[in-house]
Amino acid sequence: MPNILRDRALIEIAGEDRKKFLQGLITNDVNKASEQKLIYSAMLNSQGRFLYDLFIFEIGEKLMLDCFATRRDEIFQKLNFYKLRSKVTLTKNDELLVTQDFSQGQFADPRHLELGFRTYSNITSTLSDNSYNTKRIALKIPESEHDLTYEKSFILEFGFDDLNAIDYQKGCYVGQELTARTHYMGQIRKKLFHIKIDGEIAPEKNSEITCDAKPAGLILSSTFLESQLHALALIKLPDDINFDDFSQKLKFESHKIFIAS
Repeated sequence: MPNILRDRALIEIAGEDRKKFLQGLITNDVNKASEQKLIYSAMLNSQGRFLYDLFIFEIGEKLMLDCFATRRDEIFQKLNFYKLRSKVTLTKNDELLVTQDFSQGQFADPRHLELGFRTYSNITSTLSDNSYNTKRIALKIPESEHDLTYEKSFILEFGFDDLNAIDYQKGCYVGQELTARTHYMGQIRKKLFHIKIDGEIAPEKNSEITCDAKPAGLILSSTFLESQLHALALIKLPDDINFDDFSQKLKFESHKIFIAS
């Protein structure tokens, strides 16, 4: 059964310069997007820090951007700022809804096969439940509004390399230099984990994880499943201790944390 993603919204980019214009702003290669293929990408600031994540596909002579609804106006303004003399037209599309289905749909989710399919249509007779979010957390797949911090996060620490969101062979884009340097030099000090916590707690995004009472990471998005909290956590990798020993000491407040994967 299709599951409507009520927190998503769409922006259209039309005009003869649409691909050239967007290519200089995103981490993936816009030429991979088509009417048959959905791509996932990010926008960064000039320091290489995270701004937005996007799904991109084509309809006729238009590029369609699937983004978080709460950020659409901000993204729209940002695109207008960069437009300058480019021959493009930007429009907010309120006709199409974004739905997700684990068994069938218009586009395979480019981040992971087990996330199923995304469909863009005006069908409104759909359900809205938490199955998508639960699966996303179990697969260690972050989403901007739930997990990353705008203007601060580095996408490689959140595994965007593994989400098919970055093309290292494409031309220049805003924030490319730091992303490429970090990728090729392997300077990743933090890693995303799927964790479990006993007890009926609902931590806020960026709640602190400790090890021996010292800061060790952050809890990101979370969901309850069978009375146990499942969450994504960004954990700083230790330099001077075996990770298995380190993970045994991780806590959120007085609650022990279990690394699920």
